[in-house]
Amino acid sequence: MSRWRRLDAGRIAILAVLVIGTTAFFTRSQWSGTVETAVDVAVDAVDVAVDVAVDSAVNGDDAGEIDRTELVTQGEVVAPPVVDIEDPEDFDVETERLYRIAPESGSRASYHIIERLGGLSRTTVGTTEVMAGEIAVNLVDLAASRIGEIVVNVEMFQSDSVLRDKRIRHDYLASSHWPFVRFRPTSIEGLDAEFADGTSYDVAITGELTVKETTRTETFAGTVVVTPDALTAVMSATVLTSDYGVGPINIARLVHTSDEVTLTFEMVAGRVELTSDPAGDLRREIPAADIARGRFAATVQPILETRCVSCHTTGGPAWSTLALDTAGDAAAIADDIAFVTGIGFMPPWLPSDLSPEYVHEWALSDDEKAAIKAWADAGGGLDVRPSTPLVARFQAIIPIEEDQKIGPRDGLYTGYSRPDGWPVKKDDYRCQVHEVADPEGDGNWVKGFEFRPDEVSVVHHSIVYRVPAAAADEVMAKIAAEDRIEAAEGLSDEPGWTCFGLSGLGSEGVYSIQGWAPGQSPTIYPDGYGLYLWPGDMIVNQIHYHYDHDTPPDGSWIILDTATAAEVAAGMTHITGSSYLTPAEVPCTPEEAAVAAERAATIDGYVDLCVRANVLAEIGEKYDDFAPLIPGLLLAQCGGTVDDYDDLDGSIGYSSCDLPARNTGTIHTVLGHMHEFGAAYRMTLHPGTPEERILLDIPVWDFEWQLNYEPVEDIRIQRGDMVRFECWWDRTLLYMPEPRYITWNEGTVDEMCFSSIAVLPD
Repeated sequence: MSRWRRLDAGRIAILAVLVIGTTAFFTRSQWSGTVETAVDVAVDAVDVAVDVAVDSAVNGDDAGEIDRTELVTQGEVVAPPVVDIEDPEDFDVETERLYRIAPESGSRASYHIIERLGGLSRTTVGTTEVMAGEIAVNLVDLAASRIGEIVVNVEMFQSDSVLRDKRIRHDYLASSHWPFVRFRPTSIEGLDAEFADGTSYDVAITGELTVKETTRTETFAGTVVVTPDALTAVMSATVLTSDYGVGPINIARLVHTSDEVTLTFEMVAGRVELTSDPAGDLRREIPAADIARGRFAATVQPILETRCVSCHTTGGPAWSTLALDTAGDAAAIADDIAFVTGIGFMPPWLPSDLSPEYVHEWALSDDEKAAIKAWADAGGGLDVRPSTPLVARFQAIIPIEEDQKIGPRDGLYTGYSRPDGWPVKKDDYRCQVHEVADPEGDGNWVKGFEFRPDEVSVVHHSIVYRVPAAAADEVMAKIAAEDRIEAAEGLSDEPGWTCFGLSGLGSEGVYSIQGWAPGQSPTIYPDGYGLYLWPGDMIVNQIHYHYDHDTPPDGSWIILDTATAAEVAAGMTHITGSSYLTPAEVPCTPEEAAVAAERAATIDGYVDLCVRANVLAEIGEKYDDFAPLIPGLLLAQCGGTVDDYDDLDGSIGYSSCDLPARNTGTIHTVLGHMHEFGAAYRMTLHPGTPEERILLDIPVWDFEWQLNYEPVEDIRIQRGDMVRFECWWDRTLLYMPEPRYITWNEGTVDEMCFSSIAVLPD
């Protein structure tokens, strides 16, 4: 039976909340981070070959050529046959012609999308020539022509930026798991006329477009021309990236894309015989970078090794998105490095000049930016071998002594998987117990703390709690209750318990002592200060796991640097700190509210989430009975009502609240926290008085960089001093398929205005 489809008439994130600020004890330095826009480039695969070229240049031999046979294929994948005719009698050689789209034979698939990059709007184009398909043209009855499945290797999409291409492949298309986009035609319009070679036909082809796991019906429109030797066609469709879970892309301070993307097939199909072998193998290697000659060792290499490499090195805090292990790694993305440093995106430093000077400022100088730009403009070449190691000249992350390295008490957490291996939950919050060694029975003064993730691909963030010995019974009850739920729902027996938001423990004395997100450095308290853990204290670690494709076992560690007997005898002071929660009330725009109201009126069962009460009800069902009470409690704390906070300036919402400081001493660190709608943040001491002092000003918020900032100078604060906390949000910064009122809570589509001040007591 034929697998051809007759064309009858008719028929592309998640992110859960990271409450770093719940900790009352903060890091001394923040020298690392997850660089979401950086990428790994396959330079090592061509290093031997490129070395030959650079060697020749350095030694004056311009005749050296790169031996492309040294290239190593990265990630082999095989497409099934695009079209397969099992019954030759189903094809009439007298009245039908077979045309085949073969990879890299002139056909192209491309995307066109509006992109705001570094503040400038442009249309970005990415193309690939690795596509295949077959078309049978019926010369007698043109409308009876048949089109097989069109398959495109999206792993090979290339634009004008290596960083963009890798980021799209890795984070949005996930092409290592779904390397192909498929279009399976189901109907065609426009072939009602008689056939004639060389005639251009306007056609519309409707079919099933599959991107990753999503299949939707789309229509490609354009023209087709048939000659005895070839068939050419140009077909386009405008689709929504949100429909396929691949956008819109929003990387704060760097890039925003539209939801609409135009997909175009420029097909060149050569005529083939029925018995010819189909082009079904679409495996390809990611193109390696061509590296030119240029000045690098004396100009750019010192900057990278001083300012970038300590984080961007294999095994470092930012290596998963970019490892600058060698000179070749840098040369492969020279233009991209120049761009992200030129606009101040990297190294990430968010505070404005209104803020105090902080310890360990990351920003590059103007001279450093200019040197990188000049190198990139000259071709981003090398005067050293591409294999030359880049070695950090300054170790940005200050290590702590590993007096205790504590794994989870009850073993590895694997998460819940379906029978096919895919995760039951994309976002999973799990509390696990870590037992603190106390051989002397007199407790521990902790002067350094580190959370060290084990399975870095799935560990999203961690909030660490001190749990007193008196809560042991409640801990065991939580675990037993989780075991019963797992048994009842047929889930695997896993250690710990589900604990979205907080620890889920109600015992007195449970409080957060640390928070971690990718890129954060270990906590080092100032000399003479620390965190005291009483005899019998446990640590409960709430980890947010974000699973994409599988649930690998994780056994993340807690590292403690504990004070010696001599240090304790010399005197230790418990560092203090407080968190300040202030309102977040961001209503729908009038346009969004109208859309939601219309859907509620026309769609049975549709819930209008632009209505605040409906959002609060949803929050209660999703979390617990207390969650929907939080927004109202915060309004009351600030002496306001919803009407005082729910005004919009276009798409911008704003919140301001003055609260008294809760601790006396010298400010150690300050932190602001919002979610992905966050646009700007400010914290001001003594607002509206002659002593007014901005403690932290971030004019352009970035969810990925929520650091604890340590002022260089001593800034005094006393209990009762007034502090103003201001937050701005922009509804356009995160795509919402269903418009909704945004209020204070834990979810990805909820918001926070959360602040922390750590204080060194006198």
